[in-house]
Amino acid sequence: MKALILAMILIAPTPAGDVGTSSSLCRFGNQWMISGDWDGDGVDGPGIVQESDAGLEWFLRNDPGSGPVDIQFSFGPKGAMPVVGDWDAKNGDGVGVVINKDKNLRWQLRNTLELGSPDADFTFGTSATDLPVTGNWDGKGGDGIGITRVSGTTLQWQLRQSADAGSPFSIFTHGAKGDGPQTGDWDGKNGDGIGTTHRAIGLEWKLRDSASAGSANRNFTFGNGRTDCQITGDWDGNGIDSTGIVRVVDGKREWQMRNSLSGGPADFTFTY
Repeated sequence: MKALILAMILIAPTPAGDVGTSSSLCRFGNQWMISGDWDGDGVDGPGIVQESDAGLEWFLRNDPGSGPVDIQFSFGPKGAMPVVGDWDAKNGDGVGVVINKDKNLRWQLRNTLELGSPDADFTFGTSATDLPVTGNWDGKGGDGIGITRVSGTTLQWQLRQSADAGSPFSIFTHGAKGDGPQTGDWDGKNGDGIGTTHRAIGLEWKLRDSASAGSANRNFTFGNGRTDCQITGDWDGNGIDSTGIVRVVDGKREWQMRNSLSGGPADFTFTY
């Protein structure tokens, strides 16, 4: 039955105009493209979060390749944005949703990949235009949270080292208005860095090794800036995150992954 559901959610083609371009995640129509280390083996697998009137349905695969769904469950209401992170520093990534409620961002996080109540429920972020980001900013323990906010012509980052309510431990600007914020461990040292994607003819990546203000350590183009969804993760288990894109080809989601942080052809491609 899961295989049948997977075929149903992946085969329907999505017009290019339905590609969401304004967040750290990306979506085709009512489907978010995500990635995470679902089984704690150090390798990130793909995922799709489908939104319907009933809420969010999660379809996760442990390995970055074609095949059946490994984990399927419902979590989060319609209109919420999915987030991924290792909230408890145990056994891989958990999931969460961020809901724009009463001019605040309400975070509901779950440590395990199954239907159930949130393990954490709090607010962080105050603007309707804030976008949630997650990452292990200090290289210790589990993942923290954050938001990016347009400030004039730049992106302002407000980060917390833990996944709970409170004041940001760091506020800085990095990136330009209209860019999509990205996070990942780009150098395998001292936790996650930050970055942006800019949509032009190509998908332009600008990544910084640390979660702080400053110039990008890496600049390259990978993907089509007009039609592709961007994705990040550790595809080969080497402890360093790299990039990928998802595009619709003949009505299917084609994932194209690179193991290095540079432009060039995909190292491997699969449909999911």
